[in-house]
Amino acid sequence: MKSIRNFAPITLAILSIVMAAYQFIQVFSSAEWKNPSAEMVTKWENQVQALREALPSDVHRAGYVDQSMLGENSIPFDANEFQLMQYSVAPVVLKIGIGEAWIIGNFDNDVDFRPWLDKKLGRYDIQSFGFGLHLIHKLGK
Repeated sequence: MKSIRNFAPITLAILSIVMAAYQFIQVFSSAEWKNPSAEMVTKWENQVQALREALPSDVHRAGYVDQSMLGENSIPFDANEFQLMQYSVAPVVLKIGIGEAWIIGNFDNDVDFRPWLDKKLGRYDIQSFGFGLHLIHKLGK
């Protein structure tokens, strides 16, 4: 019994060191720490930066549409992407829909959304920023 009491702390210490080394190797081999731009939020921020800079400085509210609003697909509205976009363009407040003069479109690259825009908006200017992001300026019908 006395040998177990002496042996247990040493065993636990060795086990802790081995597990810490294993965790270090996992983090080191994933290379996440070497390239923080590979992280999803950072990639998103880099893509949205050009869109944010293209918004006029006097715009305080903008619309937001995604492919769930096109009606053709049964794709649900992605609230997480909406919140990420809201965070990225702050202090501009996003409102879901096309009620504002400036609208941010977030579509998959293979989605043809322009016929829907033609029908809903009439005249508009559009800038594409890659990553499926578009800045739409409503000009009127």
